[in-house]
Amino acid sequence: MNKPLSLSLLASVIASGAIVAIQPAAHAASFSFDAQDVLDGGCTPNSRTFNNVKQFYGGSSCTVNDFFTLTASTSRNGANPALTVKELTKVVKKNTEVFALGIGVDSSNPQNGEATGSQGEIDFDELLHVGFKKLGVVSKLDLNLLYRPGVYADEVFEVALATADGGTKQGTLTVTGQSSAVWSLGGTVINLSPSSQGSGGAYQILNPFGDLKVTGFSLTAVRQFAKDKNGNLLKDKKGNPYYPQSYKNSDFTLSSVEVTKVPEPATLLGLGVVGLAAFTRRRTVKAE
Repeated sequence: MNKPLSLSLLASVIASGAIVAIQPAAHAASFSFDAQDVLDGGCTPNSRTFNNVKQFYGGSSCTVNDFFTLTASTSRNGANPALTVKELTKVVKKNTEVFALGIGVDSSNPQNGEATGSQGEIDFDELLHVGFKKLGVVSKLDLNLLYRPGVYADEVFEVALATADGGTKQGTLTVTGQSSAVWSLGGTVINLSPSSQGSGGAYQILNPFGDLKVTGFSLTAVRQFAKDKNGNLLKDKKGNPYYPQSYKNSDFTLSSVEVTKVPEPATLLGLGVVGLAAFTRRRTVKAE
């Protein structure tokens, strides 16, 4: 005889469905890209050398690895921002080695051959937006070319600002030493390369926005007062703190991003229904 499902059995079925539904989240798909992917994807097909630094550049927007869309913008009047990839090299035993590769913005309109005041990094009046094809959680954010006073003519401990779409979360990464930086939202920051001459000034932030599900985020620099290597404010001839020139102030590049895609709700619901159907079939067979 086929008996109705009891409350306890129904609860077991629901629990079973929930377990099945939760498991895909643990194995959710991850998507990533780095500066080399931007180069290989044809986003920055042009190149030039400025101050012995090679810069690749293209249009203001480009899709990378079929999941990310990069968009450059600026508040500079009359500027036509371009996506860039900046390459830093050094000579080691007579061989030229690339020690840093990063994605930035150039607002000097290099397409028209204009003289540039930009270094192909993300300045405080420039913005690099990274959009996702689907809702996701940022699991890793790698930034580089972040230095401290006295390194590459910088006069500040450089600060990068990352803002989740919608402005729900906003954090700063501040260089504090040769191999250290602090993320204002807490969490783990890993130094990948020292903030020293001939090194990449690279840092990785794990889960920068926690478990927040977003459609993307934006990056810009935060302008700082000039400081010496010990963190003391420098002053002008009138005895006032001052902002260094743009290239001596905060600027940086994006090295790579990893995002965990959020499973579709319909998929999770379907898994629960499948579990219920399987339980019902087993009950029917036993009754017969």
